[in-house]
Amino acid sequence: MKKMLFLAVFSAFLLINQTTHAQDIMWAELTDSVQLPDGVRYFEGTRSSPAFKGWYFEVDTNNEDIALVPYLAAGGTEAITKFAARKNAYAAINGGYFGGGISYSTLIQPGEVQAQNVTSLTRNSQSYPVIRSMFGIKEDKSMSIDWIYHFGGGIENLYRFDEPMPYGGSTSSPLPAPVKESGELYSDAYMGVGGGPILVKGDSVKVSYNEEIFWGSGVGRDNADPRTAVGYTEDGKAILMVVDGRQGSVSVGVSLTELAQIMIDLGATEAINLDGGGSSQMVIGDKLINRPGGSRFERPVATFLAIMPADSVPTFPVVGYEQILDTGDESVEVSSGWSASANAGYYGDTPSLITLGGDGSKTVTFKPDLPAASTYELYGWWVSSSNRSKKAPFIVHHQQGIDTVYADQSTDNSKWVLLGEYEFSGTYTDQVIISNFGAATNSYVVADAIRFVGVENNTVSNEMEDHISGFELFPSYPNPFNPSTNIEFNIPKAGHVSVNVYSINGQLISTLFEGRQSAGRHQLRWNAQSAASGVYLLKMDFTSAGTTEHQIQKLTLIK
Repeated sequence: MKKMLFLAVFSAFLLINQTTHAQDIMWAELTDSVQLPDGVRYFEGTRSSPAFKGWYFEVDTNNEDIALVPYLAAGGTEAITKFAARKNAYAAINGGYFGGGISYSTLIQPGEVQAQNVTSLTRNSQSYPVIRSMFGIKEDKSMSIDWIYHFGGGIENLYRFDEPMPYGGSTSSPLPAPVKESGELYSDAYMGVGGGPILVKGDSVKVSYNEEIFWGSGVGRDNADPRTAVGYTEDGKAILMVVDGRQGSVSVGVSLTELAQIMIDLGATEAINLDGGGSSQMVIGDKLINRPGGSRFERPVATFLAIMPADSVPTFPVVGYEQILDTGDESVEVSSGWSASANAGYYGDTPSLITLGGDGSKTVTFKPDLPAASTYELYGWWVSSSNRSKKAPFIVHHQQGIDTVYADQSTDNSKWVLLGEYEFSGTYTDQVIISNFGAATNSYVVADAIRFVGVENNTVSNEMEDHISGFELFPSYPNPFNPSTNIEFNIPKAGHVSVNVYSINGQLISTLFEGRQSAGRHQLRWNAQSAASGVYLLKMDFTSAGTTEHQIQKLTLIK
């Protein structure tokens, strides 16, 4: 048995070494020495001079039992071994860049942008707009690596570009900020993890180091640093690599150009660099495999790319009634004493507002127009930083009285944070007030956006599913579409039907049908000639014998 294992390892070693002989890296397959699922292979590579040690996973994304999933760390940053144990990951590598407990690189899960690439950087005492890159995973498991830019919070503001911005090394003057018309809506974004620079594009080395403005940062282009990279082959194999050699007590690695060539030699047609240096980490189970000394050399990081069981892949969030209020909306009242924050990651089109803690005289009042008295989940969005208040007061006026919730705004950057569940009246008395009362006078309170989600519309009980079996909203076609799409549904008995189209932010765009409908299969058509390109939610409600069920699907309009 040992002889057979040796022969298998030696054969794999010879095969891979033939493709990388220009690098003189000796790759050996060690899959049989660890516990990994079918579809995942594990390799270790060494070179004596210059010193090199690297590891990579080859993940067959065509395997229906496994999936690649990007995750945001718990609590800002998290040790990769603790993350892997918490999520029961088969294996994982570190993700993109971060600082102060905040991810500076994109993290996308279905229907939700949990973190954003930076959209500008300070160089030469000036602000430089920048387009950076992302490794993306679509719903069909196909992969892509793109230059992307966030024009605001949410999937509907994520755009990709054919090229990054044409910066050179130490460009003396910033270029104009990107515009949507120069890119295209990333309409099929499902999951993704940001980093940079891109290493490989179209089967060739293309290191967009200057263009993504890594000059002036701690990321070197030509020095031999530890590195992390992810790429994919033409036949759907993902390559997750960490390079972290040693020369005595000093960590060594490879240049970005050499890392790109290594990925090409392994068959990658596209590849991207992730955070490197001391953040370069790889685990199998909860065992750190690339650092001698184990966890004492483990640096907590902000994002991860994990190999997971397929049934653990996140699904699109179920959205019932939803209303979002941003600081620029007419129904939001802002007192004097607030100023716009320069930090990226704010929701929508208006920057976060900030003010120092104090006596409560500085307030931002959100006045929702809720459709009815009901129970709603309340969420807050803010741009966090180390100087943000750890006790920012959210004063909630609801049907049962007034409650104050204190939020730690130094964490949970640029995502919806649940503040609680309340019974609102559906009248003008419903309010949420962000105040500077009680916050430390040397920290900033942030006001950005508030979200209300109807709880009753979010829940479909098993009793309902059994009672209305046969109710089905079929996939719309075509989808993506321009300018119209066909919508079909089946109801098992006569009842009340409501079919509406909402923006991704919960704004009602169009009512396609409202009224009583007979049993059977029916067809509608949405002509979106007057709508803008973007992602929309199609929601159908069916009521029969006093029971209501709803189904939702995503529509993508591309013009």
